[in-house]
Amino acid sequence: MPEHERPFRTSRRGVLSAFAGTGVAALGAFAPEPAAADVTATDSSDVLPLGTFESTLDGWQTDGDVALSRVTRRDRPVAVTEGEYALNVTVDGDPVPAISRSVTGLELSAHPYFVADVTPGRVDGTDAPIVFRFRLSQLTDGLDVGSTLEPVAESDPVTVRQATPGRIYWNASDVETGLLDVAGRLEISWYPADRDPDSTDGTFAYRGGVVFNSIYATALIDPVGSARIAATMRDLQFDHGAYVRTEVTDEFDTGEAGTLVFAGGATEPYRFETLAADTVRLTIADTEIELGGGWF
Repeated sequence: MPEHERPFRTSRRGVLSAFAGTGVAALGAFAPEPAAADVTATDSSDVLPLGTFESTLDGWQTDGDVALSRVTRRDRPVAVTEGEYALNVTVDGDPVPAISRSVTGLELSAHPYFVADVTPGRVDGTDAPIVFRFRLSQLTDGLDVGSTLEPVAESDPVTVRQATPGRIYWNASDVETGLLDVAGRLEISWYPADRDPDSTDGTFAYRGGVVFNSIYATALIDPVGSARIAATMRDLQFDHGAYVRTEVTDEFDTGEAGTLVFAGGATEPYRFETLAADTVRLTIADTEIELGGGWF
């Protein structure tokens, strides 16, 4: 397996080298590593594939002014991050488009970490980044068809810039186990960051597309952690210019601390701590990122 496709491990050098020149930092300005690289190299029992789209739509549905189709790697080489196909979502006027699929019986309490690769296209009327959210809902009558959906839990927003590949993620391990077990549908919704998704004035209609690929639920926190590193470094490089180097200013028994230096001269602090044998916390600027075992 190529070096850049290995999941993050808990060694200090392994994690730091991932963004110190050859891994996520270099990718951060352009695209995250495929989600599949983090999850398929592990025991299959740790992973629940929810969308690879190699032969079907994998159960994903939508309504409103939204259309679903499959797109090939040949047509969208950057957006198809795993295999040869991805899900192409075309939106024509829906203010807050969404896709959803059944997750009944999938033991989400044992797989509480969600990731998906997304590539939003240009949106008519705004240049704002696109805000994505995961949501789990319970089927009120226990049936997947014709049921009323009652929200169970929702992720924090993850923002991806237009026309830029990114990875969205959700650490749902803090959701009550019983709620995860009763969830019947998983939904992903999105909207431009400069629009109010709860607005009822009808002044904005989303017109544009998003390509989804490599949608997984997993028992491992590392795919979420690596996605957060990629998103954090991408945002820092957008603000400060390209990442240049890491300067270590403090070394201690359980880790180290220092600064990340960017081309424009700006610096941001980082801190790496091994909290237990296989439990790591990496802090970049104000973002705390969890890696390794022992969190769930």
